[in-house]
Amino acid sequence: MKILDFELTPFHELDYRSSGPGGVERRSVLPFYRAWVDTLPESVQCMVAMSDIQGRELDQERNRLLGEAIADDLELLEDLGEIPRVGGVLLSGDLFDYEDCRKLGGTGDVTSVWKAFSSFAPKVVGVHGNHDLIAQELPNNALALDGQIDVFAGLKIGGLSGIIGREDRHQRRSEASFAKHLTNLLAQSPEILLLHQGPDDPARGQPGSHIVREVLERHGSSLIIFGHKHWSDPLGQAGEHQLLNVDHRVILLCPR
Repeated sequence: MKILDFELTPFHELDYRSSGPGGVERRSVLPFYRAWVDTLPESVQCMVAMSDIQGRELDQERNRLLGEAIADDLELLEDLGEIPRVGGVLLSGDLFDYEDCRKLGGTGDVTSVWKAFSSFAPKVVGVHGNHDLIAQELPNNALALDGQIDVFAGLKIGGLSGIIGREDRHQRRSEASFAKHLTNLLAQSPEILLLHQGPDDPARGQPGSHIVREVLERHGSSLIIFGHKHWSDPLGQAGEHQLLNVDHRVILLCPR
């Protein structure tokens, strides 16, 4: 799968609350974008990808995680005919924020977000970020990947959870282990590969992991979807791979 065009102006925005520096709650806006791809399975009208949606809805009585509010907005946009039927949701991790938005980088249960997306989309596939926990069993149409390949409507989707770091910490692998798992996934030729931690792009000053970039430059050809570090330009290239940064973005993938 290849992205042919990316609309730089959001077609929708969602206001939300999130933890800010120094324990101060902040208000933010989550943008929704359209990207046009060369092909999707015939049974899929569009797919949606996102990551690092760490926040809470504005309604403090319900106080749901931001991902649950996103699911509501997508379903409403479908009902209004503003977007096609969402056939699949692709999650690249970090979906949690504290109920009182008290601290940046909180780790917690994000099962409710997965369930919210699986309640309206036929398929939810994703990876965990370094702040995600799953405390309950996921629905049958939702699958968290960590070194595996899933086939959805004929589309091969791979995924590797977590980040590079000390292995005694949550959702972290050593550099060697991460590179090995990533190489093994690429050898299976997924059309889409979901990561939480993506590559850097030193030529354009975009942050990320040089280890991930070096592996991608040597192996395979896929659409790599990732988050963890925000890129000012969501699109990039590493070797034969097209890169899509979805950090703090909701991106609708539609066929041309």
